Formats: sequence, C-alpha cells, structure tokens
Amino acid sequence: MSPFKVVITDFGDADNDLEAAVLHGSGLDINIVRLQTKVPEELIPHVADADAVIVQWASVNRKVIEAMTRCKVISRYGIGVDMVDLQAAADHGIPVANVPDFCIEEVSDSTIGFILDLNRRTFVLDRWVRSGGWGSTRPIPYWPPSRLRGQTLGIVGLGNIGRMVAQKAGCLGLKLLSHDPYVKPEQAAELGVELVTLDELLRRSDYVSLHCPLIAETRGLIGAAQLALMKPTACLINMSRGPVVVQSALYEALVNHKITGAALDVLEVEPPKPDDPLLQLDNVITTPHAASGSTQAVVELRTEVAKNVVDALQGKLPRSIVNRKALGL
Repeated sequence: MSPFKVVITDFGDADNDLEAAVLHGSGLDINIVRLQTKVPEELIPHVADADAVIVQWASVNRKVIEAMTRCKVISRYGIGVDMVDLQAAADHGIPVANVPDFCIEEVSDSTIGFILDLNRRTFVLDRWVRSGGWGSTRPIPYWPPSRLRGQTLGIVGLGNIGRMVAQKAGCLGLKLLSHDPYVKPEQAAELGVELVTLDELLRRSDYVSLHCPLIAETRGLIGAAQLALMKPTACLINMSRGPVVVQSALYEALVNHKITGAALDVLEVEPPKPDDPLLQLDNVITTPHAASGSTQAVVELRTEVAKNVVDALQGKLPRSIVNRKALGL
C-alpha cells in the first residue's frame, strides 16, 4: 500500500518538525509534501492525489477541491476558514477541520492591550516623546483621555475569543455589550454581557471590538453607515478579518473625526501597500496580523492541525469540523 500523501500548502515556520512528529508518531505511513504557495493553479498538481491537505492562507477554492480525488480532510492552521470553499468541500465529502481553541488567550490579550493603548493614548505619547515633546499638558491629540472604568465595550462576535475578551474587560470595570445572532441572551448574561442589536452596540459603545468570522453575512459589516452611528469619541478595534470593515469608509471616518481612533491587527489587503492611506494616520494602531502569536500558541496550533489529519486518515472524525452540517454529520 502506498503511503498517505499529506500536503502542507503554506506555513511561515522554516520547518514542519512538529507536524511530522504527530503524523509519523501515529504509526501511519505518511509522506509529507511541503509547498509555499497560495495560488490555486499552483496547488492543483500537488493536491490532486493528496490524502490530506493542511492550509494556512492558500486559496482552496472549488476548482482546487474538484481536482482532489483522494482527500479525506482539509485541516486549517487557525480558527477562520474563509480561504476554503466549505460548500465545495462538503459537495465532495471532504471535512474541513480547524483549531477552534487556538490563540484565545493571545488575541484577547492583544484586544485588551489595544483598548488600553487607545484609552491612554500610549502610541501618541510615545511619538510625542520621540519627537522631543514632554509633559501631559502639551498639545497631544485627544489628551487627556476619559477614565476607562465605566466606559462601554461592544464586542461583535461572542465566540471563544469574544467571551475571553469579555471576562478580561470586565476586570477593568468596562460595561459590556455584544452583538452575536448565534448567542442567546441568557448565555451572554452569564458573562455579564448585554446582548443588543449591532446598531445599538455601535451607538452606545466607547470601544467596538470585532471578533466575528469572515462569512457572507459579515463581509463589509462595518461600513460608512455603521461608522456614522458610533460616538465621535469612540474607537474601532478589528481582530477578525480585514474585509469585515470597509477600509475606505474607516479612513474617511478617522480623517473627518467621526470616530477618534482605530486599532487594526488585520487589513483588507495583507500585507498593505506602503502608501496605504490608513498607515499615514496618527490615530491608528496597526499590527501585522500578529495578535495570535506566542510560543505556546504556535506549538498547540501545529500539533492540533496535524492531529486533525491523523484522525481523518485513521477513519475517525476530527474534533472540530466546520462544514459538519453541510456534510450531514
């Protein structure tokens, strides 16, 4: 019997030692093929006869999936699966597995960090000192800030990360709102969170933090009309996916002081062009889609993504299948 072929389409680390340890440690005869491409046309020749595919950011669209003749699982490095055509995978009987508990601590920590930075204007003060300024009474934009305790945080998406953000933000004395059509009010209430409509959340919040997946319903969720509902003193934080926010509308809202600031770990185009208008603004914090990073999180991610493959190759269901309903499971 030929060895199972496992294709890793793209991943940032220099080696695949952790994945190999899990895959080979299963006792299965496995051949690992490592690529570094996100382009569908370049994937097809390699995944056509693959028994499993591990993907980070590569576009696994319907054309790629239709070329797969033996694939038993597509396993994603992370939580979001917007780069995989879930319906196409289901149509061909292929489970798509993710790592749902990846980076919960890291992204929630980063969110709290952004809230503190935006509130205390840490990033503005740092630039002020570096330019030769000193003293809290200098003409620093939006200084002094309002006390954080008692302000309101609106969390869009009350999944694993959103719930952890709520728990940590509550310790800071923030009032908590959330919008999530898949969460019941009593579930939110257990976290001390008031469940409201998106419009109400935007109107009432001093900080709006996005933690929803990128699906058809959330693409462009925050555009000009939504930003116009926010307080002029409010700030937007995006920890989900860039296309959840209409970036041109966000730029206009920031330039015209319709909102005070933004903190973005994700952008519509990644990496951004050097002349991206958002990067020129003093009231924006940007990080390179790095909120999930920690030594521990990476080890857990790489281990779990390989375990999904082992389960599928052994005829078992991976622990988290995101297209379960479409597969009829």
